[in-house]
Amino acid sequence: MNIGARVIGTSRSPERFAFLEELGAERAELEGPDLSERITEAKQIDAVLDLVGNRTILDSLAMLRRGGRACLAGWLGGLDPIVDFNPLLQMASGVYLTFFGSFVFGKPDFPLSDVPLQTIAEEVAAGPLKVKPSRVFRFDEIHEAHRVMESGEAKGKMVVVRN
Repeated sequence: MNIGARVIGTSRSPERFAFLEELGAERAELEGPDLSERITEAKQIDAVLDLVGNRTILDSLAMLRRGGRACLAGWLGGLDPIVDFNPLLQMASGVYLTFFGSFVFGKPDFPLSDVPLQTIAEEVAAGPLKVKPSRVFRFDEIHEAHRVMESGEAKGKMVVVRN
């Protein structure tokens, strides 16, 4: 990737592995709660971006090296509580867990000026960042957009634009 990171992507569908590799992942693995038991890099990983949430965060923490960081930034697994979450017993000493919620954008604790939007836009325009949405819907197609998202047919980010 453009910062020199070696990336392991995950998906619930092996059909998406090639797409993740096209985006820059070194390889892709099948998402699941036992991933830390299946990959050879377990306990050596520097960082995990967990977009699934409650079903995978404990496994994400188990993959990290001492000093590693996990960022919980999504809830694709739903908003149910994490079952039996006891950080003192389930996180290795020296592992960091952070949380990101987009609902804090623009508030005093997280001003929009903290996000390098201009730099991101310039990198998209120059080409190193591949950011093509999987589908674009008009606003009058919002019900179809929800159907596609909820059925798992999205295969990436979707965009809804005004008519």
